Amino acid sequence: MGARPRQPPRPGGATGGAKGQSIKIGFLIDKTGALAAYGYAHQKVGEATVKYINSHGGVGGRPLQLVEADTTSDPGVAATKARQLITSDHVDFLMGSNTSAVVLAVAPVAKELKTVYFPTAGGALLTEPGRGNRYVFDFNTDVKQEVNGVTSFIQSKLSTDKTWATVVVDYSWGWDNEKSFQSSAPTKGIQDVAHVRVPLGSGDWLTFIQGKIPKTTQGVYFANFGTDFLSFIQGLHTLNPTVAKIGANFVLSGQDLPKLGDAAEGMYVISGYPPYCQTNEPGYDQAFRQSVGMDCTGHEVGTGKDLVASYSESTWETLWAIKEVIEKSGWKSKADTPKFIQTLESFQFEAGLSHPGGAKFFRPEDHLSMKSDWMMRLVSGKLQVVGEIDANSMAYPSVVNYPQQQPLS
Repeated sequence: MGARPRQPPRPGGATGGAKGQSIKIGFLIDKTGALAAYGYAHQKVGEATVKYINSHGGVGGRPLQLVEADTTSDPGVAATKARQLITSDHVDFLMGSNTSAVVLAVAPVAKELKTVYFPTAGGALLTEPGRGNRYVFDFNTDVKQEVNGVTSFIQSKLSTDKTWATVVVDYSWGWDNEKSFQSSAPTKGIQDVAHVRVPLGSGDWLTFIQGKIPKTTQGVYFANFGTDFLSFIQGLHTLNPTVAKIGANFVLSGQDLPKLGDAAEGMYVISGYPPYCQTNEPGYDQAFRQSVGMDCTGHEVGTGKDLVASYSESTWETLWAIKEVIEKSGWKSKADTPKFIQTLESFQFEAGLSHPGGAKFFRPEDHLSMKSDWMMRLVSGKLQVVGEIDANSMAYPSVVNYPQQQPLS
């Protein structure tokens, strides 16, 4: 007799449909605009997560309800929609958006209206003064962490490549990657010799990088995506086909990897969650994928659309975290938000179906997400995990202390 099919591990608690008054979560989704592909992934994963949680007892028996709003990938629109979700739709929590510009616009609204907000972007550097606040928690690693992970990888695995340049898209996410690399590289014995910024949506990146990257450069760290990535990688290959290449957090999202060819062959990319199925793990990754309809290459079963696992996995984790912290803190309504925040600031999330990327916690002082990332390499059109980057190697000193600076009333 053949082996029985492996079933997804289930968290503890009741099974069966949830009943009672719903817990409303305002879901800011980049359905249209520049980040629409990411929005599609977050929406699909978010809806699948709520369906799964509700069918397995909900949150203390109460169902989760998503109230969705399109940010149009625009920070002004998103801030207005966030305010409406809180004041008109009376949501209990806010979640979403893959663009750091939106996150930075929504964060002060969350503080003003005393609503816990879980972005799903990672790039906004919410640990810096004036950016984040005590009401904001993002499960993704941020740019500083990811760049620390990249430079640690260069130091340990690419030690012969000492001379590096940065090429980034010319807006806040790109600037943060550039500045973080400038700060982190010298601490790892890496020479940072050139910095190039290219306007978003430029048709020919070769024109911008030609003559700007010294011929002696041994590696390039870059931050771009979509058609910008395609133009950049071809242009760089034309200038220097043998230079080492490392991309910022999953710059390969939405790309047809086998068709990238020699220009991208051998490049590395850091990722918050591996898009390809993991091996030698307890089955959490397999169960997560089965629950949200994601195949072993990170694409949606049935449509083949990229579900951008490096980011959308945080939507899954956020919804499970809301469930876990509500049940731990005894939260009953929005009046209990201070109790929810205090519990979350000391909560240890364990590896499992709810957190397939492993154990993690939020650093209380600045809400930095202390979690692992992964370094991957593109080989013959497929991504291979070449190493897990430990949370401690990515961390940096805190410069704010939200519990001390922002007491909860």
